[in-house]
Parts: sequence; structure tokens; C-alpha cells
Amino acid sequence: MTEDASTAAPAEVLEARGAVFKLHEHPDRTELGEVCAALGIGVERTVKTLAFVTGDDRLLLAAVPGHARLRYGALARAAGARRAELRPAGAGRLAALGMEPGGVCPVSADSSATVVYDGTIATAGHAQVFCGSGHRDSTIEIAAADLLAAVPGARTADIADIPDVRDSPGTPGQQR
Repeated sequence: MTEDASTAAPAEVLEARGAVFKLHEHPDRTELGEVCAALGIGVERTVKTLAFVTGDDRLLLAAVPGHARLRYGALARAAGARRAELRPAGAGRLAALGMEPGGVCPVSADSSATVVYDGTIATAGHAQVFCGSGHRDSTIEIAAADLLAAVPGARTADIADIPDVRDSPGTPGQQR
């Protein structure tokens, strides 16, 4: 499958772009705490991606630390969109990208997508992070710098409120 095919899964896009990463398979999970337990990692090493559609029907992917809360207004400003026009991307829109809810990745074959990384991910450098693979039963491990480099034209902005990790042990109920 080529990178231009809209249904190319994130791992295929990463491979096509020459990124070095590891794909970890685990039981089908959407709860962040369950995924962390399955992988034996702390929540602070995860990157969750939230998918939206803008008023002009552009895909907007917001990548934040797994234990953080997205600041919607900051995301809208960074993406050049109106906050009131942001709506969650549906399962059909994600399926067209080779992804499913609960496994969204900031890397996609949709070259028109706007991707915004929280600034803390950009400063993680060569630290290994874990993000969605497009599927709920696997997770990508990749250096933060390589994750950012895999999305040409991605933006970086302070779009997350990040709690002290001690205040969020596994953050039950959050999706990645």
C-alpha cells in the first residue's frame, strides 16, 4: 500500500517515511490505564491523539501527553480554526485513514490533515513515547523527535494542561 492511499495505516505511513519504531501488540483496549498496564509503562510516556473535523471539513489531529487535558481554544488558534466549529471525527472518517476510535495516531496518509503537537512532546527529543497505531490492539513506540518528523508541516503549540503525574495514576476513563 502506498503512502498516498488514504487507507494506509499509520505504521505503513511511518515505514514509507523511513521512521524507526516498534509496534507493540496487546489486548484490544481503549482505556489509557489498561493500555499502560498491558505495556508496562507509565502514563507520562504516552501520547494520545484526538481527531476533529473543522468547519471547512479538514481533519485536525491534536497530539498531547496521555495524562493531559486538551485546551480546545488553544488548539483552534494553533490550527487556524474556530473553536465552535470543531467536531469529533467520526468512525467513518477515521476508517478512511486506516484508523479506529481508541487507536488514533498523529501520523496519517491524509496530507491535507492539520496536525498539532503539544509543545511538551516536541521537547521530549529522543525519549521513547507510545502512541496509537490506528488500532486499539497495538501501540507504536517511537522517539518523540521521530514522531514529529514523520508529519511534515505539523505545528507545535501549547495545547494541553498537564497535571502532575502523581495526580493521575493511570487516569482511568481517558482514551488514548
